[in-house]
Amino acid sequence: MAKRRRRRFLLSLGVAAALYLVAALALYLMQGQLIYPGQRVKIRERPLPAIAGLEAFRISTPTGKAEAWYLPPLGSAGPFPALVFAHGNGEVIDMWAEALDDLRRWGLAVMLVEYPGYGRSDGSPSEAGIRAAMVGAYDVLVARATVDPSRIVGYGQSLGGGAIAALSERRPLRAMILQSTFTTLRTFASRYWMPSFLVRDAFDNVAAVAKFAGPILVLHGERDELIPYQQGVTLARASARGELRLYECGHGCWLPNDLPILRDIRPFLEKSGVLGAQTSDGPRPQG
Repeated sequence: MAKRRRRRFLLSLGVAAALYLVAALALYLMQGQLIYPGQRVKIRERPLPAIAGLEAFRISTPTGKAEAWYLPPLGSAGPFPALVFAHGNGEVIDMWAEALDDLRRWGLAVMLVEYPGYGRSDGSPSEAGIRAAMVGAYDVLVARATVDPSRIVGYGQSLGGGAIAALSERRPLRAMILQSTFTTLRTFASRYWMPSFLVRDAFDNVAAVAKFAGPILVLHGERDELIPYQQGVTLARASARGELRLYECGHGCWLPNDLPILRDIRPFLEKSGVLGAQTSDGPRPQG
């Protein structure tokens, strides 16, 4: 009887182990679909938005050409500062074409960078491909005579925070803004009871932030159901010049008219030297 129970126990254990291995293999093979759901948003035939001054570029990546858009500042003469923006994993740059107009009114040029496999971009997304797209777009941006290369700020939302952190390891940035950003994607493996080494695209943002010498503004919603705000706290503490702002909202709390967040971004950019200080008559030029 004892031997029979032992055989049943070993059989059950073997079945459980086999099921776990199958689940781990499925997670390993399908992680690209989980991390990059926006790659399913194909808009290759959609025309570019009718925005005055918009210039589209094709950036080389390991899997093909990725798209990037340059948007000039609204009513400002160069050389002017610029912002490199990276969106979340379920979005495309079309969704942000006019959402950053407030920052453009402050005198910032904006470079929107699309990920490989997203929107009109070729290839498939990966950490290496996204990094290559960010670096290529940055190089196009700073080559413009009207852009001040010493006043470039990176702004990343959710997965885009990982893209901006990766850019900071390859190119100089004056400052970084990380919105609803994770510490590393490896932390999500535990949600599926899987070992972290199965995550191929780690995006180790803590390591990148710790190496970054410039100021960092971390923005996070206290009710973020996808990336707990404690990860934002960790990112801010990892930086020698990190600032943290928490808001009563969830993961997708950033909106173009979200004035509390904009009120925090403006003084941060001024203090970082990206923008001139604001006066009652408008922005004051850099002295």
